Amino acid sequence: MISRRGLVRGASAIAAGRAFERSAAAADETFPTRLVRIVIGNAPGGTDDSISRRVAATMSGELRQSVIVENRPGASTTIGALAVARSAPDGHTLFMLNVAGIIQTVLRDNLSYGLRDFTPIVGIGGFPLVLIVSSRSNIRSIADLAAAAKTPDGITFATAGVGTIAQLTSVRLLKELGGTGVHIPYRGNPEGIQGVAGGFAQMMFASTVEVAPLRNEGRVRILAVTSGRRAVNLPDVPTMGELGLPEFNPRLWYAYMAPAGTPAPVVARLAASITKAVEDASFQDSFIPLGFQADIRTGDAVSALIAAEAERWSAVIRENNISVTD
Repeated sequence: MISRRGLVRGASAIAAGRAFERSAAAADETFPTRLVRIVIGNAPGGTDDSISRRVAATMSGELRQSVIVENRPGASTTIGALAVARSAPDGHTLFMLNVAGIIQTVLRDNLSYGLRDFTPIVGIGGFPLVLIVSSRSNIRSIADLAAAAKTPDGITFATAGVGTIAQLTSVRLLKELGGTGVHIPYRGNPEGIQGVAGGFAQMMFASTVEVAPLRNEGRVRILAVTSGRRAVNLPDVPTMGELGLPEFNPRLWYAYMAPAGTPAPVVARLAASITKAVEDASFQDSFIPLGFQADIRTGDAVSALIAAEAERWSAVIRENNISVTD
């Protein structure tokens, strides 16, 4: 038999649940109440910036409120991430997280924030990486690359610096192939790609967007793409899976985040708005031809993706004793 006290407690719990539902519905109906900012951890002009500006334009109409992109470059996206982590958890300040941002959270011990300080909104997909060598190189296949990496001197690989996805992906591949490599860091990806094209480094991982023009000019050779399917702008380039490395699938993916504690109805509203923006014809027409591969994930699915990526890169960092000093 249920006691009177139990009935009172049950009634109170039901009342509290209904109150939460009313407040959640109210939050969903009233949000947003002012301008929404999408913070980018890189300078204007990059791929993440271009994507977010297109998303913001569609969101502005859908939310009936201004949505703008705010660039806060520096320290490998950590300056922008920290600014959002410290913002009010009301959905009006968002952060575009990319794989570089994930790597920083597991690479740096001195960060004053972590992934726990964010609520995932939606993952939208991204670009696969491509493995390039100079068109003047004798390396024409993964087998050729493995042979070069197994020589006493190993192989040289270009990156945009220590802790970048290009470095971590390179050392991971070399380990898979049983070879060694010498890291040649450049100031940025464009400089690294030019270094490979000029023969100053033997290989590099970069995005399809960055590499396609040089390939069309005949300056670099693309050996493989890291996605599960071939890139639409590089249909003749085989995937790593086709070349016998099915688990080698790193990519440049993007997810939108809000400060931890942002109400669930607001997160859901933002996720729906961003998803609609990515599915919009203007977005598809702009980025799919560049190799963008949409992969919409929300809720537990995007949280699981972020956790898996953090573990993946943390393992590579540990196994190769990679660290930064700044």
